[in-house]
Amino acid sequence: MYTRPAVGRSVQLWYAAAKRPFAPHHGATGRVAVAARGPGPRNCGVVVNGQLVVVPGGQLRKPPAGG
Repeated sequence: MYTRPAVGRSVQLWYAAAKRPFAPHHGATGRVAVAARGPGPRNCGVVVNGQLVVVPGGQLRKPPAGG
């Protein structure tokens, strides 16, 4: 899991099984456009299919090979 990803990094959005019904972008891949720094919640801006999606940093992981 990435909690502090760098801008430009390829990531896959991945949520816990209990939260997946409320996470329409679960499993989608994209690139980090905005990465928060400092204390407190670390939400990231990820571009998925041309749309900027705000995602908690702990919900990001390395995309599958070949993706």
